[in-house]
Amino acid sequence: MSLKSKAMLVQLNTSHWTARKFDKKVTQEIDETHQAHESGRFNKTLIISDLLKDVSSAVSKARTYHYKVTMPWDDAGSRILPVERYFDYTKKMEEFQTEHKNLVRLFLKEYPDLREKAKDRLNTLFNETDYPDTQTLSLKFNISYKITPISDSDDLRVELSNDEIKEIKKNIETGLYEKINRAKDSLVERAEEAVLAMHERLSNNEATFRDSLIGNVVSLKELLPTMNFDNDENFDKLEKLLSKLDVSPAKLRKDVELREKTAKKAKKVLKKIRKMHYVTETEPIVVVETEKKKDKKKTKRVKRIK
Repeated sequence: MSLKSKAMLVQLNTSHWTARKFDKKVTQEIDETHQAHESGRFNKTLIISDLLKDVSSAVSKARTYHYKVTMPWDDAGSRILPVERYFDYTKKMEEFQTEHKNLVRLFLKEYPDLREKAKDRLNTLFNETDYPDTQTLSLKFNISYKITPISDSDDLRVELSNDEIKEIKKNIETGLYEKINRAKDSLVERAEEAVLAMHERLSNNEATFRDSLIGNVVSLKELLPTMNFDNDENFDKLEKLLSKLDVSPAKLRKDVELREKTAKKAKKVLKKIRKMHYVTETEPIVVVETEKKKDKKKTKRVKRIK
């Protein structure tokens, strides 16, 4: 199955200055004072700034959005982005980048004053070398992304025998199939977690909940069609199951009977979702009994039931 026309790979890269520094000397002093050994690590807070918190928040929002609209692909951090979502993704990321850049600019502007204030606040703990100059510091902040096409067996260009090429292509396609299943499974797991949270929260009439309790389920329902690259019937079923839980949070808060019915419905949906996983782990084999017979060991092997 070729995904080239339906999806692409995207990798998000972010970096952020935490304004914290490990102080080895103070850590040793604490150990000596308390006659302890490796009791912990003392980290200095170099800067106190609401703007720096806002910068960190902008990075978090970009990462949250990135993980929300993509599926995992490989260990290198690449994730699947549907072609249908390309323009929405790039537009949204550009908004995050602009917000981040503006916040960083404002922070760097006040950075010299914040560094001066740190001298009084930290007193003898202040160390000038802990603080990079403004230009160096600006390089520690980043939100960027890279989009690349998905490679498949048709991209193979090597001078080997037909049999060797055929075997290599088979291995590539097998790996591709496994990656797709893992990606699908990640969405099923997200759906399972969202519905479980919904069931647990709504089952307790005294428990309060945010709109996001329902919103998480609805956003997944809306994401599924764009992630259904191979017209998988399971994805269609999952979308329909989640649609049953698309209920107004305001109505759920006011109507106790509706809340109870929705909680029961969520429980039924949850059972069905748990049967939809694509990646199944091999059940471990456990030795439960060993006996000797005619100088030979006879071992009974039984599968552990989870």
